[in-house]
Order: sequence, then structure tokens, then C-alpha cells
Amino acid sequence: MIHIRPHKLFNLIKTDSYTERVVKLVLPDQNTPVTFDMVIKLALAKLIRPKTFFEFGTFLGVQTFNMAMNLADCKFYTLDLDEESYKKASILESVRHLSEIHLERQKQLAFLDTPYETRIHRLRGDSNVFDFRPYHEKMDMIYVDGGHDERTVRSDAENAFRMLSKDRPSVIAWDDYGNPLSPAVKEYLDTRSEELVFVEESRTVFYLSGIAVDVS
Repeated sequence: MIHIRPHKLFNLIKTDSYTERVVKLVLPDQNTPVTFDMVIKLALAKLIRPKTFFEFGTFLGVQTFNMAMNLADCKFYTLDLDEESYKKASILESVRHLSEIHLERQKQLAFLDTPYETRIHRLRGDSNVFDFRPYHEKMDMIYVDGGHDERTVRSDAENAFRMLSKDRPSVIAWDDYGNPLSPAVKEYLDTRSEELVFVEESRTVFYLSGIAVDVS
């Protein structure tokens, strides 16, 4: 796996002024994405300028909200469990409470009742059995942070690659690489390490397609 220092990734974003490098972020709390990793995702987004974005794992919708605030011309799809699929899903006990929080706060997702809500399409169900065919080869940016068991990690990755756009620059980003609570993420991504890039000091790994950049 290629390792890249954070500043090298950020320096790939070429802008004429600092104003063009300004991003908006929700101030984090215990349930929001780690700010550093969120900025990495935004840097990847600025690099490829996605028109379509697919997210595995809505949780509280903060990640989606952050991305929507910064990508004005992008359409979003975000997938998470509903009550029925939660009862049937195989969920690691170490992260089960996250699904429970998600289900308890369905009417309080971060992007609801905001100007960005109309561009965000909520999808419900277990990603292991969800029908992704309508999205094949149509997603410019995919963020994978859904189930963390071995089966789901593998399934989500395989579906992410199928959805990746073929005619535009595109990227898949994974969260929780190296997280001791989610060992299956690192174990699986290490099997595809020749294709992937790890951002040091973070928990983000990404796959970049259709754009030539030096990430060595």
C-alpha cells in the first residue's frame, strides 16, 4: 500500500487563492466524524470535483452534511439500516450502539431541514443485500463507513468498485483503517494494498481512478 503524508495530498489541490481553499465543517462532538479525516475526504472531493456521491453508513448524517455544504453541484445518496434490516443484520458488538443511535435519531439527521436536504437521497436497508445495480458506474465519489464485520466490509468494497464512474475522475475512500474496534477493515484493505493509498496520521485509505497525480 502506498503511504502519503497529509501535506502531499493537500498540495495536490491547486488553487489561485486561499479563499478557494476554504471549507465548511460541523464543529465535532462525540458522534461526529474526526475532523482531520473529514478534511482529507474534502481534499479528495476538491481533487476530483464529484457530481455524484454515495455513502455507506449515514449514521447521524453529519458526514453527508459536511460534504453537501462544500459540493454545491453534487447529488448525494446515503445508505443505512432501517429497523427491519437492523434486526437481521450481522453487526459487531463493539459498534452495535452506533446503529442503535442512528435508528433512535432518524428525525434528527444533520442535513434534515437544511438547504442541502433536496440534494440528499436517503436509502434504507442492509448493504449486503441491497440492489446497487441502478448506481453501477455512476458514482464519482464513494465513502465507505458502513458495517465493520468481515462480510460487510468485503461486500461494500466490491459494490463500491462496481459503482465507480468510468468516464470521470473518481475516488473511493474508506474510514477506520487501523481502528482496533474494526480490525476487519484493515485486514480486508491490506489484501488490495497494491491499489490503495493510506494517508498517514489518519484512518483514511483511498482508491483514485481516472486522474493522474503523483501520490508517491
